[in-house]
Amino acid sequence: MAAQTPVPGCTRHPGKGFVYVCKTCNNELICMDCVLDRHNKHELGSLTEYVSKQTLLIQQYEEQLTQTDIPKLERDIKENEKKFKENSKEIGETIHHIKRQGEHMKNDIDKFTERLVKLCTDLEKLNSDIKENNKSVLTKYLREKIRPQLDRCKGARTSGTTDDVIAVAEEIRNRGPDTTPTITAFKSVVFKPGIISNAVLDRMLGTVLVDGENQSFRPVPPCKLISSFRTSFHYTHVRPCRTGDEAWLSYYKDEQIYRVDQQGNIKKKIECKVKVHSITVSPTTGRVWFCVEEDKSIREITSDGGIVIRFNVESVPVSLCITQEDMVVVGLVRNGIVLYTSDGRKVIDEEGRVCKQEAVDPWYMAYCTNTGDVAASDCDDVSFHDYMAGKEPGKQPRLIVMDKHLKLKFQCRYIDGIGSQTGGSQQSKFYPYDVCFDRDGDVLVADKVTRSVLLIDGNTGHYLRTVYIYDGKAPLSISLQCDDTLWIEHDDGEMKVVMYPIDSIVQEYTL
Repeated sequence: MAAQTPVPGCTRHPGKGFVYVCKTCNNELICMDCVLDRHNKHELGSLTEYVSKQTLLIQQYEEQLTQTDIPKLERDIKENEKKFKENSKEIGETIHHIKRQGEHMKNDIDKFTERLVKLCTDLEKLNSDIKENNKSVLTKYLREKIRPQLDRCKGARTSGTTDDVIAVAEEIRNRGPDTTPTITAFKSVVFKPGIISNAVLDRMLGTVLVDGENQSFRPVPPCKLISSFRTSFHYTHVRPCRTGDEAWLSYYKDEQIYRVDQQGNIKKKIECKVKVHSITVSPTTGRVWFCVEEDKSIREITSDGGIVIRFNVESVPVSLCITQEDMVVVGLVRNGIVLYTSDGRKVIDEEGRVCKQEAVDPWYMAYCTNTGDVAASDCDDVSFHDYMAGKEPGKQPRLIVMDKHLKLKFQCRYIDGIGSQTGGSQQSKFYPYDVCFDRDGDVLVADKVTRSVLLIDGNTGHYLRTVYIYDGKAPLSISLQCDDTLWIEHDDGEMKVVMYPIDSIVQEYTL
């Protein structure tokens, strides 16, 4: 092999220059001494030829950068600037369209407002005409009949003869029924404000599509799971403890009530010696109350663990909740929802009526400490399977929300807009189980149809969002604790404790 021009630089043999490349060792640069010790019998290559090939490679890459890559990047930079300007123009036009649509809506609202105001002003003018007409009729009656009668009475009493007095008195006795002329009644007017629905306003205003998708319904990260557990006993009701990290559980066919922690460990067990149909916790004392079907009793567990019958009701109780005023709201089978004092007296409202709300089968109820409202789920005495199969079309499960006097605020028989990704109207079947309130006074509902926990506006009854959805068994009983953990019992008996997603739009949960 011909000798190569030495290239100084071998680190293993100081003073020795590179003369070859070892093809066996991935073109490693080597000196003559390296050939003899570490690269003996390896395939060697010409250093000059190798350097020439590398130089050609560099030249080709330089040409690629100069002729292709750099021009392309320069074009991309220009195109990026161009697209940004086009996009900015598009966003500006979109803002203009949004504002124009908003102006149209405001103009329409102004027109509707003007129409109603004009109706009222027209009524005011009509009432003014009625007033003048009534004044004319009454004035004529006063002038032509009443004042002459008064003058005749005065004349007969002061200066008339005996015959005149007797005649006038006889006329008075025989004057007959009052003949006061009939006047026209004024037109009364009352304004009943409509419900301002954000969902309707959204649909009226429109939506902004980002890359073709409606960002208003963009899923957010799943709920944070705190714990998941199963118990050795059945339960159908979960209610909060005052500590927040524990809950009370009960089953409507069992005689025990359990207090458990977030891992399902039993902290306390209470033997009630009767079947506990439903439980609730007093927001003021923290003590558990429960209702019993057999003797129609309402009972309280005292601070020392004793059980006291507070009162009995006239029909079967299936649910209850306690208000901050220590009033007891009781759900009665086919006899509505009734408000009682803690000693069993029915509460009367300002109009002298019993505080009561119509309901067929109110199995679950909840009280809101912020607003004083009461929520109840009423299955209308139809099973879930029959409802979904349409076997009893006349029956409709519903959510009922009432004020502190049990006057109806609203009821939901279906959910409007759930699952819609375009903002359009879509109605969903609705079979509510348990209910509770969040800190804003909105209502959380465990819905068996969608197998999710829905958030309902506490003022209007409109569907706001889905806060929890599960691909397994449906959630049945729910409880929002004071530490913002949401306890969710599922149809298969599994309890999941998650952080309540306060600001969520849609929460997908697939653990």
